[in-house]
Amino acid sequence: MKKQLFFVVALLLLSGCGGQSKQAVSATSKVNSSQTSAAKKSSVTNSVEKSSAVTSSASATTTSSSVSSQSSNQNQTYPRIILMNQQLVKALGQVVLPQVDGLDAGSQRLNVRYRGNAANFTIDYSVGSTAKDFNDSSLNQENPYAVYSKQTFENSTQAAQQINYRSADEFSGLPQINLGYGITGTTDAGAGQRYLSWYEGNWYLTVHAAAVNQEDPTPLAKQTVAFLASNSLPAPQKYGRISFQTAIANRQRDQEIIWQKNNVVYRLQTHTPQTALKMAVSIK
Repeated sequence: MKKQLFFVVALLLLSGCGGQSKQAVSATSKVNSSQTSAAKKSSVTNSVEKSSAVTSSASATTTSSSVSSQSSNQNQTYPRIILMNQQLVKALGQVVLPQVDGLDAGSQRLNVRYRGNAANFTIDYSVGSTAKDFNDSSLNQENPYAVYSKQTFENSTQAAQQINYRSADEFSGLPQINLGYGITGTTDAGAGQRYLSWYEGNWYLTVHAAAVNQEDPTPLAKQTVAFLASNSLPAPQKYGRISFQTAIANRQRDQEIIWQKNNVVYRLQTHTPQTALKMAVSIK
């Protein structure tokens, strides 16, 4: 009887221990599950935070780039002649002006002064030792390399008389020379001088050379024809004239481009033919 009682007690003890063991395992499992879930949440949170940081960084980079671009645009510099033209328009109104200075060097020291009004004005372009304010009073001491002017007359007939245009009939029978691009010029010589003339649209062009100094007008004439083959001069209403000199005189403006539009005459006088052409074709 004692043995049976002992056996029953032993079974009860073993059963109790087994239940506790299952409960312990179950509790342990819950803890592990909770830890795993927390770890996953932490991983997701870290991932979101990293993604947010990357997005924020990209956004900051884009913003910085945009600001940098805007700053670059704001700091963009323009040729001095454009800045001078802005001042001329304020003073004279919407007049046609050269958009390039025609210089090979010294553009950063370009100086501009003007006299007159919208109907009649003269503009001096010079290169000084320093860049000075628009229309500075001291600029009258500088020798202009170019002078651009506008004159308004009572009618177009008076304006046309200022051009000194010569018709092709005046050159009939004179020796001819091929200037290229389908253009033929005529030569006229006498008293130690040579003139080579030709026509392009309503423009009459001539190059003068001193034969006594062994000067030849042909190279400059051909250079001018080649330049105008890909560049357009202002369109005169009726007459326009270009008069170039092969000899470049120091501090002189012997190269002239002049044209008529209604009762207005525009004139550009420069130190070199190349400057005259560059400035003239940019006028607008």
